[in-house]
Amino acid sequence: MRFRALLLLSCTALGAAEDASKKPPLELAVIVHPENPVAKASLAELRAYLRVEREFWPNRKRCDVYLPQSTTDEYDVLLQKVYRMSHKKLQKYWARRLFSGEISARPSYVPSAKAAGEEVLKSEGAISIVSAKTVPAGVKVLLIDGKKPGEDGYPLVGIPGEAEQEP
Repeated sequence: MRFRALLLLSCTALGAAEDASKKPPLELAVIVHPENPVAKASLAELRAYLRVEREFWPNRKRCDVYLPQSTTDEYDVLLQKVYRMSHKKLQKYWARRLFSGEISARPSYVPSAKAAGEEVLKSEGAISIVSAKTVPAGVKVLLIDGKKPGEDGYPLVGIPGEAEQEP
């Protein structure tokens, strides 16, 4: 009986520790320059812009992609919801496209939401991803699949740490 109680207590403690290590859901916001003619995009269109498959906006401005640093929760959720691959696979994807001549450069990385906002405000063609809680002042937030951050069914919500693991 004592052994059973100890085992049950151990399993309960282990489960509680796992729950405590899980991060809460993180909602991303897609930010662009306020003069960008695009106000909404489907998730598929967003993927095309962020994968540099669609290089120009409707106003013929080049789409300059600024991604969060690879060590951030924002990047982790971006891998889950947009790229649908691990960091390692994404790096191979960029290298393959760069060396085959499909793209002239990889997207740039920014260290913070503030830096993302600064880059977006410098160029009409810039696009970046930030936490919906840290959207910089002056930028435009795109609707994705007709929804804005905070609305039910918004597609850019994920749990950091649940991205595809490296093989």
